[in-house]
Amino acid sequence: MEDWLKQSKYFNERPMLWGIPGVLAGAFLTVRLGAGFLWGLGLVAVGLGVLLLRKGKTVYALPLFLGLLLLRGAVLPHAAVLPGEYALTGTVSDAPERTRGQTVVALARVTLDGQRVPGALELALPYGADLAYGDALSLRAWVAPDGRGAVRSLSTVRYAAKAMGEITVRQGRADPFYGLALRWREKLGAAADALFGDDAGVAKGMLFGDRDDMHYLEYLAFRRSGLLHLMTVSGLHVGVVCGAALRLIRGRRKWLRFGLSALLLLLFCLLTGLSPSSLRAAVMLLAVWFAHLLDRQDDPVSAVGCALALLLLVDPTFLTAAGFCLSFGAVWGLACLTDPLRELLHVRREGVGGLLAGAVSVFLGTMPLLSVTGSQVSWVGIFASLLALPAAPLFLIPGWIAVLLYPLAAPAARLAALLPRGVLFYLTALSRIAPVDGVTLPPANGVALLLWFTGMLFVSPCFLPNREKPAYLGWGLMAAGALAWFLL
Repeated sequence: MEDWLKQSKYFNERPMLWGIPGVLAGAFLTVRLGAGFLWGLGLVAVGLGVLLLRKGKTVYALPLFLGLLLLRGAVLPHAAVLPGEYALTGTVSDAPERTRGQTVVALARVTLDGQRVPGALELALPYGADLAYGDALSLRAWVAPDGRGAVRSLSTVRYAAKAMGEITVRQGRADPFYGLALRWREKLGAAADALFGDDAGVAKGMLFGDRDDMHYLEYLAFRRSGLLHLMTVSGLHVGVVCGAALRLIRGRRKWLRFGLSALLLLLFCLLTGLSPSSLRAAVMLLAVWFAHLLDRQDDPVSAVGCALALLLLVDPTFLTAAGFCLSFGAVWGLACLTDPLRELLHVRREGVGGLLAGAVSVFLGTMPLLSVTGSQVSWVGIFASLLALPAAPLFLIPGWIAVLLYPLAAPAARLAALLPRGVLFYLTALSRIAPVDGVTLPPANGVALLLWFTGMLFVSPCFLPNREKPAYLGWGLMAAGALAWFLL
């Protein structure tokens, strides 16, 4: 075993493994404590982490990451605006979204009655409002703090607003690099409309994570069948698309290949709207590539911890976003349970058995989180995923080739789109196999979540006693979590 992967009594001494509870606790406290408490606890935790680091203790990552998250929260702004009607100005900070009969825009550099306010604002406008990234708005609006944590921003403060009068629009300042990425995304979306016709809404969901143009019945079918994850750009999409592109980047200059790979990932994330799921997948993939660059062993658990720490340091309130938590729950299930389930099923990594183990792992990783968010659990999703996942690359790779080719050579793009159109028809038909909604489970409490996800870790190969005997402790903790979930 590599020297860097040392053994302790219970775990391989991976610093990022110990860092995971640190970042989770730090993000949780950040959204609940005031700045004074955050400064004090953060400095104490960082000091303890540095002391343990100097003594060579791998557990240093837990207090160090905890302290860093607390200090990050201490310097972020906090809500100071009461609900009411204000004279609002701001700059559109992302591409407008048109959904549910209205246009929703995220605003930055917001002023209310002439006073600059921290944070970002989500503004609801009448459907069809002609706005673009970088436009500056002036209007009367009803404003209130928004606790959903749904707006893509780098701040803990988010407000929801609704227009109350006429809107004045003028060209404002915008980041040219991000604006260029948005214009590319718009052009590629138009290419998808031309290539996929009536199925363009589903196609754009799979390619860009953009579900705005999906018909509600299509969305409902994918949700009922447990295939809605195909509409969220995540590890599957990043791995398939970037993995295929990287086969073209060959050579012995590993650092150059790593740099080109990082640029490709950045471009892909920009084109998919910088969603937390795509960023999580990109950070994890970069961590794995960096380990290969240093001739180190793959470590999916450390990659999960690295992605979690970096994204929560950017914005601790990501922890309150359902999509963010579900994304990491799915990846945690894959990292911890896939290999043990393969051993239980006596199947190889490749083939139907390996896919079944992966689908069950994702299901177990997201099931308790779905209960907390009030979503329904689709049991049929395990089997639908077995049929859908092998076909996904056959859509994603030629689909991206087709939309990129369309502005240059439309006839060739239409020819390239034949295969993804067929795969899209298959996936859409597959999404209709669940005639009824899934099961609504009681919400899991904190004790149940702690036991469940700790049990998943103890089932994984990271728990060293599993090398000598079956993972009784891990499965027992998961069973205890299930009991706490349904009985407490």
